[in-house]
Amino acid sequence: MGKKIQDAGISYYFLKEFCVDPILRSSYSKFQIEGMENLPTDGSVIWATNHSNALMDALVLLASTRTPKVYIARADIFKKKFIADILTFLKLMPIYRIRDGFDSVKRNDAVIEKAVDVMSSGTPLIIFPEATHRTKHSLLKLSKGIFHITISLYEKSKNGKPVYIQPIGIEYGDYFRFRSTALVRYGRPINVTEFLDKNSELTQPVQMQMLREILTERMAELIAYVPDDEDYDAIWEYAKVHTNNKNSFNTTIEKIESKEGKKLKGLMRRQAVNRYFIDSILTLKKEKPEEAQKVLQQTEALRLWRIQNGISVYSVSSDNIKRDVTVKSLLTLIGMPYYLFSMVASLLIWFPSLLIISKIKDDAFYNSARFCVKLGTYLLTLIIWAIIFFNLFTAPWAAIVSLLAVVPAHSYFIEFSEYLRKCVSDWRWLLKRKKAPKA
Repeated sequence: MGKKIQDAGISYYFLKEFCVDPILRSSYSKFQIEGMENLPTDGSVIWATNHSNALMDALVLLASTRTPKVYIARADIFKKKFIADILTFLKLMPIYRIRDGFDSVKRNDAVIEKAVDVMSSGTPLIIFPEATHRTKHSLLKLSKGIFHITISLYEKSKNGKPVYIQPIGIEYGDYFRFRSTALVRYGRPINVTEFLDKNSELTQPVQMQMLREILTERMAELIAYVPDDEDYDAIWEYAKVHTNNKNSFNTTIEKIESKEGKKLKGLMRRQAVNRYFIDSILTLKKEKPEEAQKVLQQTEALRLWRIQNGISVYSVSSDNIKRDVTVKSLLTLIGMPYYLFSMVASLLIWFPSLLIISKIKDDAFYNSARFCVKLGTYLLTLIIWAIIFFNLFTAPWAAIVSLLAVVPAHSYFIEFSEYLRKCVSDWRWLLKRKKAPKA
């Protein structure tokens, strides 16, 4: 019997554990995983997650556990054999859509058979049921493919083990900035076997629709979900402004933790506060629509004004902008020497990224491109600087110290560049805030 896609060899493990995962984790200032206790261990499971940041979504799931995983991806990226071989090595399987042609869609029967075999072996199968990526804190209508595969596994399962759909939510601090944050949350699994047994009298389309509604609801619980309507931008801006205000954040998180009777940690705190303010404005829309509309119109006017003037939402959220400007300006002066060093030390990483990004039309691929460049050039950068330092310094300790300074240089360069951006933004807000629309 030939090697199956779910079988992981030494080369795959080496690439994952020592190359991809470390670079992926270094791509975020904070990388947090929650809800691991929800992962089923007694049956076959298909992972369903939101899709908001292109390749990075697959990578953060890959790094979230040490076990192999198999992904379903759109078939058009498998057209070239060389690319198809690489994707297969990385454990991606093609799924065909109507746009690929009706004849191609027929090939999905074989794909489903293969997917069933993957899940039956105990390997998680990962699907992005929205079928496309979109940089929003929302969800598109889930496609039927995930339910076809799950029901097919249920029908073909002979071992008596249950079949599950595992809802997952991925939350980013920013979709477009490298070294932001990533939160992966594993939610309450859906026992498909139990569901289908209880609803066996229903037709399959009805069963699928009910599963779609359950999965959508559980995925929405795991992110800072904002309904995708005409008020989306204003609602998300409203949440960010209040969450980024320190006084507002501290007061709200105390209220949330007191109500839930437990302390939240790390990125869960920020997500909880974001959800609180999203829910509060949605409640206001429902109960007092005219008042809510006024708030959202003011918020949207301020959002458009600050973007036009190059001002960050962090600046607008400040409760003491003069203090923030003073502190950030001083820290900028202190951190500038190493920043200049890090700019040169990581040139081979960030400069090619800049060139590639300038040619990418879809902003959602920015961080994917940055990751790929860093994966391909980080070790080369260390080797080049090692050669330079050991030839430049006669004392080995001086070369080693200098090389150690290069190790975090790229991360520091990215984060300090963002810090500079916020510092400039604070100055702009300080000087222009009197002209800003009232919110």
